[in-house]
Amino acid sequence: MSGQISADLVGVITFRLCGRSFGLPVGAVREVVPIAWLDRPPQMPSMVRGILNLGGQAVPVLRLDKLLGLDDGTYGLDASILVMRDDHEAGRPLGLLVEHVDGVRAADQFTSMGLADSASFNACLSDQLEQDGKVVQLLSWRNVLLVEERQRLADFQAQAQARLADLGTVAP
Repeated sequence: MSGQISADLVGVITFRLCGRSFGLPVGAVREVVPIAWLDRPPQMPSMVRGILNLGGQAVPVLRLDKLLGLDDGTYGLDASILVMRDDHEAGRPLGLLVEHVDGVRAADQFTSMGLADSASFNACLSDQLEQDGKVVQLLSWRNVLLVEERQRLADFQAQAQARLADLGTVAP
């Protein structure tokens, strides 16, 4: 289905990672945070870059490069964390580390190039979009993580939140 953009897609946050352009639907992203200091507790999963303290909430920041099977990303001062909306039962936000956010574009500025069903693992890519000769791989946030990965991250996040809460507790 080349040419038509999904009617559900209002806008796209575009970003760069490992020399490639990616995008996420604006509705999937809660906020964009400039690169920040991340806590690195012991026994952290390898796909997690660290824990962001976002207003007292522990937010695991994931290595999107690792999740997508790409080479190691290069994260400079223009790197950002995309804090994702979680439409799953846990309701706990997760962050995605990206090299650079290019901006937000209206969906009608893109042309769909289509994507074969077998073109991505777990259908984590939902479309290839084109704008002025530039191709953007549109990610489906619901499919980037497997159910088991989400559960393990929820368990890890609960532990990180408990550690954060302990830091605010004064010993008697």
